[in-house]
Amino acid sequence: MHLRTGLRAVVLGAIGVTMALMPALGRTLRVGGTGAVTELLIQLGPAFKADTGNDLDVIPGLGTSGANNALVDGKLGIVFSGRDLRDKERAAGLKVAATFRTPFGLATSRTGPEGLKSAEIAQLYRADKPLWPDGTPILIALRPVDESDNIVLGEIFPGMAEALQLLRKRRDLSIAATDQDNADMGEKIKGSLISATLVQIVSEKRNLKFVTIDGVAPSLESYVNGSYPYGKSLLVIVPSEISPEAAAFIAFLAKPAGEELLRRAGVIAVK
Repeated sequence: MHLRTGLRAVVLGAIGVTMALMPALGRTLRVGGTGAVTELLIQLGPAFKADTGNDLDVIPGLGTSGANNALVDGKLGIVFSGRDLRDKERAAGLKVAATFRTPFGLATSRTGPEGLKSAEIAQLYRADKPLWPDGTPILIALRPVDESDNIVLGEIFPGMAEALQLLRKRRDLSIAATDQDNADMGEKIKGSLISATLVQIVSEKRNLKFVTIDGVAPSLESYVNGSYPYGKSLLVIVPSEISPEAAAFIAFLAKPAGEELLRRAGVIAVK
């Protein structure tokens, strides 16, 4: 199904044809969610305003769980989530309105070309004193236990779930509470190695470089053509009764202007 028709069909099915086709109302849509897309959402705001007359008010720092709770409480109109809905969130009426993907990988502050083999990544994370080829210590930044990046790492690299559990027993590693903290650590620490999404690195213009995995660097082109297989889902979450401005935002993402802004940031729709 084509992006535009696919997302529009979701909107029409979720809220009814009449509401989905209402003209712009000049209202404000409050949006939050996973920190990886905070800057992207800010960048989408002016184009969304030009297209619909609605303002986009981006609330940073909530994370997926905090944003979903705010959505249930009516404090947000829509959420970009870094994980699937939990049973209690579905029971509260939340649902997935659209799914996007962005390449996901490992990034470093090092400027030289660095590469890892996928089968060896878990072993590297388990090592007591991992080193880059020039002897510089590899300094890994951890994420909180319930952070969605941990789930992705565990799913795509064999043995990573167990390796991350072992890493948490070490006292010398830093824990990055948010996606922004994670990227900040990656930039500031010499020899850093962090997990990250392409959308955050691109939209925030981070001074970080992705490590090639099995000889391929993450990019939207390499992800689309299948040469780089590692990605992370970004889910658009809405309440049981979606607002007209939230419906307008989902429809905007399916239009050429919205689709182009997403692609520039390394995001594509799941069709």
